[in-house]
Amino acid sequence: MINILNNAIYQLVQLESRTDRVLIIDIEEESDKAVIKIKDSGGGIAPMAKNRLFEPYFTTKHQSIGTGIGLYMSYEIIVKHFEGSIAAENRQFDYKGKKFTGAEFTIKLPLQQEFQKGD
Repeated sequence: MINILNNAIYQLVQLESRTDRVLIIDIEEESDKAVIKIKDSGGGIAPMAKNRLFEPYFTTKHQSIGTGIGLYMSYEIIVKHFEGSIAAENRQFDYKGKKFTGAEFTIKLPLQQEFQKGD
């Protein structure tokens, strides 16, 4: 989650108006899963980047700022190690009477996992 939050913060500080900087984290239970939604008002994910977000070494930042492994590692940990899922979409939302557009990451994690001895 820290990778997603850091990416959101990076986008938000690019905005001139501090009142346009919104970061919302929602956590709810859905069936047997914890659902974590992180959305920001940073303008959203560029169409050319959307299908490549979770690829290793893909970044939209200058190479002195980003390595392109943060979201890839997030994906690997969430999907392969926690048997969850992660997805990203652009969303429009209202906050305090104002409309915003940004990225929304949805992470779903099983509420219970049984581990075998030796895992």
